[in-house]
Amino acid sequence: KPRGENALDGGAPFYDTYETADKKYMAVGSLEPQFYVKLIQGLGLNLDEYPQNMTDSNKLKQKFTEVFASKTRDEWTEIFKDTDACCTPVLEPGEAPLHPHNVTNKSFLQSTDGGFEPGPAPRLSRTPGVDRVLEAPRLGQHTVEILKELGFSGETIQKHIDSEVVLQRQNTAKL
Repeated sequence: KPRGENALDGGAPFYDTYETADKKYMAVGSLEPQFYVKLIQGLGLNLDEYPQNMTDSNKLKQKFTEVFASKTRDEWTEIFKDTDACCTPVLEPGEAPLHPHNVTNKSFLQSTDGGFEPGPAPRLSRTPGVDRVLEAPRLGQHTVEILKELGFSGETIQKHIDSEVVLQRQNTAKL
């Protein structure tokens, strides 16, 4: 079907975002029937009146829009927090690192200046990544090491540095 009419591109009322009373948003992803039932319960609606289907999606989307607009995002978050409704808050960038889910999963790393950066993902058992924000390398900081690993001789590397083919930021090259 055309864009906006399919289950995963905005056509399904049970897989979309909805504005709340405080002009924030909730994300809904209740694709499976057992999640949809929990969504309908949390919204205070009757499953018989609002069954999960794509046939009358406009009616359902209008109702969801109306209901979500009746409470703040934090109120909806509280209603759905311990359910399997697949209904979660859409967080502002500054809120995401402090959200309990992200704190528990260590999804963000805090830098020395107090800012946050996304942590490594996925975290694998043999290569888990780092658990702190590393200083960004300076341009040319690792030129010599990289060229050595690539098999260049010390003499060739120095010629490239001297002729400015490559940039080397250390005071003296360790060839």
